[in-house]
Amino acid sequence: MIDDQDFRKFHYNILGVKSQVIGDLILSGDAIITSSVEGSIEVRDHGKLILERGSFIKGKIKAIDLEIFGQVEGEIECSGLVSVRSSANVVGTIKSARLVIYPGAIVEMTADSQEN
Repeated sequence: MIDDQDFRKFHYNILGVKSQVIGDLILSGDAIITSSVEGSIEVRDHGKLILERGSFIKGKIKAIDLEIFGQVEGEIECSGLVSVRSSANVVGTIKSARLVIYPGAIVEMTADSQEN
């Protein structure tokens, strides 16, 4: 069982299926988004952003590592790995150190991938 002390050290963010955000998000730690976001998303510190199936993001995304299963329209900037999974639909630009596009993914993008 999780007690109150465990939650004080919790470093994880989750936005569920029926949530909708209009505006900018600044997150710290790992994050899973299964909702709709219109605005920018920035993950600070060390954290991975996962955009699950059913998610729709319209805006700029800035993170270290990003895994996309849902839909993204906009600009992506990551200092680490961007994984575009087979269920993903990405329209926009991607700038990352590393980029992986899985078979079946739908992409319409300009990309710049360069490991430092």
